[in-house]
Amino acid sequence: MARSPPSVSSAVRIRTSIVAEPAARKRRLFVGVALDEPARTSCAAVVRALQETGFDARYELPEKLHVTLAFLGFVDPSRFDEIVAGLTRAGAGSKRFRITFDKLGAFPHERRPRVIYVGARDQGAGFRNLAKSVRKTFAEMGFEFKEDAVAHVTIARVKEAKRPLPLVEVAPTAVEIQGLALFESLPDPARKTSRYEIVATAAL
Repeated sequence: MARSPPSVSSAVRIRTSIVAEPAARKRRLFVGVALDEPARTSCAAVVRALQETGFDARYELPEKLHVTLAFLGFVDPSRFDEIVAGLTRAGAGSKRFRITFDKLGAFPHERRPRVIYVGARDQGAGFRNLAKSVRKTFAEMGFEFKEDAVAHVTIARVKEAKRPLPLVEVAPTAVEIQGLALFESLPDPARKTSRYEIVATAAL
């Protein structure tokens, strides 16, 4: 007598599962100004002079030097095109200008420095207007900024402030600000630090 085929209940059931795709990595972005070669060279000279004083700090690599206007933080990749459009709008609403970097300073202050920078004694209307345009544009997109932008180039960071910032002469360097850059901060495991890549630009 022939056997009847197994019923659904007795048949081997094959389980299937849907593997969710990993979430896209958020991008750490900020808006700023890229430095030209003379400005990088000038800042590098200040770094060398500061190192010669024996001041203990973690000094930034020359290729990382820049001016920050607005830190956006970790951003979902789906917003990238929106952010680039905002960068373009902010640039279109601003004029080109010149700023002179002529001082060595520190945050929160020179007596107990944590962030060392080359800055500008005269921030100038051009910089203030550009910073205002950039932050207004991105604030309308939901980003928040707590402190006013200050024209400066970070050259070193101090883990534990043990001594005041030494006096180092800074040769005045004029920089023509002609555009904005959208930077992405990426890990650099080989150097145990981060690296910055320009992922979009906008002319003023």
